[in-house]
Amino acid sequence: MTQPDVFREAADLTVVLDIRYPQAYLALHPTLRLAESIDIEIDWLPLSVAPLKAPTAPESADDRSILHRRHRANAIAREIQTYAQVQGLVLEDTYRDAQVGAFMMAWLYVRERNANELPRFLAESFRAYWALELDAGDRRAVAEHVEASTGDGPAFLDWAAREGESRVSGVVDELHARGVFAVPSYLVEDEIFLGRQHLPMISWILEGRDGPGPI
Repeated sequence: MTQPDVFREAADLTVVLDIRYPQAYLALHPTLRLAESIDIEIDWLPLSVAPLKAPTAPESADDRSILHRRHRANAIAREIQTYAQVQGLVLEDTYRDAQVGAFMMAWLYVRERNANELPRFLAESFRAYWALELDAGDRRAVAEHVEASTGDGPAFLDWAAREGESRVSGVVDELHARGVFAVPSYLVEDEIFLGRQHLPMISWILEGRDGPGPI
C-alpha cells in the first residue's frame, strides 16, 4: 500500500511531540493557543525520544560531576512541575518511562481519519498518560481514546495490525532525515526550533516578520 506523504506542506507549522516527554506536554496547550490566536494550521507529528532520567541516589563516593548532574536533574524536575502547576496540568511521575508505540499509531490514525479532532485527541491522551490513566503501549487502551475521537476504535485496531508500525517508522525516518531528533520541535519555513520558548519567534515568522523580531 502506498504510504501517504509524511509532511502536509499546506500546513503553516509542523509540531513534533512525544507523549512521554514532559516538556512536550508543557508545549502542547501554549501551541494550541498560538494556533487559535493567529489562525494557523498545524500539522502534528509524533516522535519517540529518550525520557528524562531520574537522578541517582546520593552515595558517599559521589564526586563533583555526579553532584552537579543530580542538582541539575532536580532543578529541571522542579521547573517542570512549576510550569505544570501554572498551566493546571498534573504530572504524576516526571520520569515516567513507558512504551508508546500504540499511541503513536493512534496519533497517525486520527490525523489521517479526522484531523480536526486531533488536537482534542492529543490533549486528552496527554492528560490521561500523565495522570497514570493511560497505558500508551496498549493498543486496546489507546483504541478507547480513538473511539472517543473518531468513533471507530475497532477499525483502528485493524489498521494498527496491518500497517500501523510501518506508518510510524515512515514518520520517524522522515523526521530524522529532516534533522528532527528531539521534542518539542517546531518546523516553520526552513527553520527548526526546539522548545516552547521559541513560540514568540515562531509567531513573528508566521505573521510575516512584521516589525522587530522578539528577543
